[in-house]
Amino acid sequence: MKKSFACIAVLLVIMALADAQAFDWFGGRLSIGGGYGRAKPKLPYSYQDTDEDGQMWSAHVKYYVNDLFSVVGSYADLQPQNRTTGLPIRFRPIVASLRLNLFHHLPVSPYLTVGGGISINKKDIPTGPSIKWDKATMQGGMGLEFFINQGTSLGAEALYHSFLAENDNAAYGLVSLIGTINVYFGEGPETQKAKAEAEKARQEAEQANQQSSQLAAEKAKAEQQASEAQKKAAEETAAKNAAEEKVKEAQAAIDAIKEMVAHKEVAPVMFATGSAELLVDSHAVLDQVAAAAKKYPDLKLRVEGHTDGQGGGSYNQQLSQKRAEAVRGYLVHHDGLPPDQIVAVGFGKTRPIATNDTPEGRAQNRRVEFIFFIK
Repeated sequence: MKKSFACIAVLLVIMALADAQAFDWFGGRLSIGGGYGRAKPKLPYSYQDTDEDGQMWSAHVKYYVNDLFSVVGSYADLQPQNRTTGLPIRFRPIVASLRLNLFHHLPVSPYLTVGGGISINKKDIPTGPSIKWDKATMQGGMGLEFFINQGTSLGAEALYHSFLAENDNAAYGLVSLIGTINVYFGEGPETQKAKAEAEKARQEAEQANQQSSQLAAEKAKAEQQASEAQKKAAEETAAKNAAEEKVKEAQAAIDAIKEMVAHKEVAPVMFATGSAELLVDSHAVLDQVAAAAKKYPDLKLRVEGHTDGQGGGSYNQQLSQKRAEAVRGYLVHHDGLPPDQIVAVGFGKTRPIATNDTPEGRAQNRRVEFIFFIK
């Protein structure tokens, strides 16, 4: 029987240890309680059949170190009765014990307890003074608690106390069975769960606020970037429009010079026949072109050389390029235009503006044009 009880106790301990991470009914809580029941004497041979069952009551304070273990301070008053006199023999153990809580994730929690302390004992004698003696005591047992709610439980507890008799060192034992009621202080699982849910909700709300703030900041940044991009685009468009207006104005000045050439108020750009040698009569019109270019230093001027359709393509291309470069050289060296403001390009006979079948048409095709453009 003892071996069976020991095996059951070991099995319960192993299962409890495996269950150590279960739902928190206990950790960090304080409990007070008490109980009432019956105490049955288990006497040494010399006391055989002298005493019988009697009442008992107990009071205890428990502190739960964690879900698994608690420490208990208890006081009990066990009162088996003498069969002859009917008077109680009072055993009052004061015990400190360690309690192992099993399956503490359930509303019904079994447990094992073991401890020791001192017992204040008294035996009444009808014909003489009472006998009093204090002896060490050992306590062991098991119990079961049923939680009505997170702050109250009812229980049943079976205990065994071992004492020494008053006259000799023989062991005197008491087996007791009591019903208990317990009141718990501190946060129970429902309170802890509510707090955990509230904290989770707070964190989620805080995270949502942070995300909302981040999204608002990102939106504001995107709007600012879009506004800056629009502003920049508007500025670039305005600058481009202004530059194009300048190009139109500058080109209008060139057109005015062309009109002067057309009305023979000034000679056109002329070269020696078949050569890139610039004739002196061309200087006047080139000086006017230079004066127009100086008014628009942020614009570039392209000097284009063109020939008529007579002769080979390669020859005309080279001749037109040399004539354009000759005009550029004059504008730079004589009129003082910056070299990087002017480019010279020869197109040969590829861009005629009139027929090459008549002397008049070929004369129109042999030309130098000035085109302003944005740098």
